[in-house]
Amino acid sequence: MMKTPWRKLYILSTAGALSWLGSALTTFAVILRDKDTVGAGGVSVYLLAFGLPTIFMAPISGLIADKFSSRQVIIPALAVMGLSSGSLAIGLPVWWTPIALLITASAGTLVAPAMQAVQVTVTNPDDLPRVTGLMQSMASFGTLFAPALGGILVTTSGYFWPFVIDAISFWFLAAAFFAIGLNRKAVKHEVGEKLSAMAGIRFVFSDRLIRAIVVLVSVLIIALGSFNVGEVFLIKDELHASNLIYGIVGASFAAGSIIGAVLTAAIKLNKRFHAMAVIVGIAVLVLAILGFALAPNWGIAIALALATGVGNSVLNAYAISIVMTRSPQEMLGRVMAAIDAIIQSGSVIGIVLSGIAISFFHVRPVLLVCGILSAIILAIFAPDVIRYGRSFKEDKPAT
Repeated sequence: MMKTPWRKLYILSTAGALSWLGSALTTFAVILRDKDTVGAGGVSVYLLAFGLPTIFMAPISGLIADKFSSRQVIIPALAVMGLSSGSLAIGLPVWWTPIALLITASAGTLVAPAMQAVQVTVTNPDDLPRVTGLMQSMASFGTLFAPALGGILVTTSGYFWPFVIDAISFWFLAAAFFAIGLNRKAVKHEVGEKLSAMAGIRFVFSDRLIRAIVVLVSVLIIALGSFNVGEVFLIKDELHASNLIYGIVGASFAAGSIIGAVLTAAIKLNKRFHAMAVIVGIAVLVLAILGFALAPNWGIAIALALATGVGNSVLNAYAISIVMTRSPQEMLGRVMAAIDAIIQSGSVIGIVLSGIAISFFHVRPVLLVCGILSAIILAIFAPDVIRYGRSFKEDKPAT
């Protein structure tokens, strides 16, 4: 039986946490630095530069992750990410900022599926949820401290160091990945056979369990867009909270994410119950959306944010484990890139639709409608997820 290289994965997760910290510092600093210059429209362009590459580069990034070894993909891509992020520190014109962000995000679309593929390649299938939980918890630790550190750095030394730290964090992750010796070899095919860029998407929608989970999560992501857009209006305007309380709500979500990730990393759950864990995580998020819509005060909102973080971590850990375990080894990169693209598409759609809806209606009715629709979709697809999950066969995906 394959033995999971926990020591190497702990090193990788720690380096990853520093990278997440750096990325969060860049997001914090670049928006704060340029908001008065570019306005709301410019900030939207920045956010799109972060998100759109995941959608449009999914076929090619997944193909590259499978066609080349993980070292050939991850290390050069991280080097490029460091250069593009570091360029934001040297005072180039403002038009360069979205280009730099686009370069960083595009290179990141190569790193993500390749990194996920190498993790599943070296991990015992029974340990996948715990490994995912480990990676999530360390990433959450990194992002949790970014706003406070960013505020200190910007206040004391300006905008130079957040971008430099981000650049160094990418290069440090590349060095750590090289040093620990993990690698997934390039997929080998018969002579004349070509790798299909769309194979990952076709597989996702051909597997009954993965298809049901993806539909559920996509609808949930769209619904959560209502909270991502409406959070500030709900907490500040509806619940009359201070800026400090608004920050605590965000910190509560991060704390919940850490708690959920630590729990999934510590508890070894039989794979027959992974699908049920996915449903539990989704149910917590659906109930949280409904709870936010009806919250009478900000104290309830803080508690709901904590629960949302826990549910989100549980959902991610076990859903990703199911996808990675059921996916053919030779197309892991393309499958994970397809999943990332679908989720990011749902996020973009949710943000756009929620922004329009909240502009015409109050935030509470929008949250309530999104919560009800999510509950209906959960009721429709949950039985399929549970039924297919009971007959989970890691070596024979159900189609």
